[in-house]
Amino acid sequence: MKVLNDVDNFTSWQRVLIQAVDKIYLLLGVCALPALLASLSRIPITGFQVSMVVHIILIAALIYIAIRRKHFNIQIKLYFLTLLSAGVTLVGLYNWGLLGNGFLWSMMLIVFITLCFGLKQGVIWAIILTIYATTIGALYVSGTITTQVAPETYVTSYSGWATALFGSLLPLIVVSVLIGTLYETAKNMIYKLEEQRIKITTLAERDSLTGLYNARMFHEFIAQSLERSKRHNSWVYVFNMDLNGFKTINDQYGHQAGDLILKHAADQMLKVTRAEDTLCRVGGDEFLMLSDYPEKPDSAKVKKLINRLKSACSTAITYDNVELSVTVSVGYAAYNANQTPKLKNDDDILKLADRAMYKDKKEFSAQRKAERNV
Repeated sequence: MKVLNDVDNFTSWQRVLIQAVDKIYLLLGVCALPALLASLSRIPITGFQVSMVVHIILIAALIYIAIRRKHFNIQIKLYFLTLLSAGVTLVGLYNWGLLGNGFLWSMMLIVFITLCFGLKQGVIWAIILTIYATTIGALYVSGTITTQVAPETYVTSYSGWATALFGSLLPLIVVSVLIGTLYETAKNMIYKLEEQRIKITTLAERDSLTGLYNARMFHEFIAQSLERSKRHNSWVYVFNMDLNGFKTINDQYGHQAGDLILKHAADQMLKVTRAEDTLCRVGGDEFLMLSDYPEKPDSAKVKKLINRLKSACSTAITYDNVELSVTVSVGYAAYNANQTPKLKNDDDILKLADRAMYKDKKEFSAQRKAERNV
């Protein structure tokens, strides 16, 4: 089975294909008896024909398979539907020409051939049927073969209209059910794959605890910022932030309290930064922020941003009826492709920001020590 081999690893797709084919068998099984009666009702007009024997055999087999469909595998059920469609198509075109439903059933035949043997075979058989239909048409036009009954008699008979109704609607409904079911399944599978892709991308790019970008993404972003700086003579600022007092809380109250502090700090920093700033958690209690400026900001503006970050992170939160708070030490480095020649790459920038952060941390520790000695 071509379609099953092509999607061998997608068992859910196979299940849906089986369900779709079973729906078709139920539909055909329910309509088979009325369709047979409609066909036999033409006997007073056309007399008993060999094609009616074929109808009886095929419909009997169809009803049997429909009743016992759970006992047949998908290959057998698809092969029989292909055989059924082929029989109605070939006999219908030959016996009835344009009066029959052979053209509509040929459409269903091509669908089943494609499912069974692949697209290439479907195209080949579409060409073969076109040649067959063209040949039959030429024979009718030349008068070599004629319909079993005068067209004007057939089109004004109840049996003719009943046969046309069942014969034309069935292939349309069957193809609609099959294509509709497979389309819905394909759409759902695409949605699920897209959701999985987004989840995988998020796991690869984001810190799972805070939702901020991770260290890998920071290095990608800073590389892009440095390239922009070279092209547009813009400024790149890297802020290095490290929480003070985090280890004490984590050791004293446990990892849950520590995780809460980290998420709280990340949320607070996001509130006081610009939408175009890129905030990352690069490990432990260390955060990096990347900011691009078309012109160099004055030192007062940078100092104001640092104070906002410190004020935001020092906001206390409640954990297990205890108020917990941390502070943050901040250092930064500024880069411009033309005006900071000593900074050659992102490592140089990060080292400079790191040194500035540790300087701020030492000053904070000294201040705290002095406050305790007062």
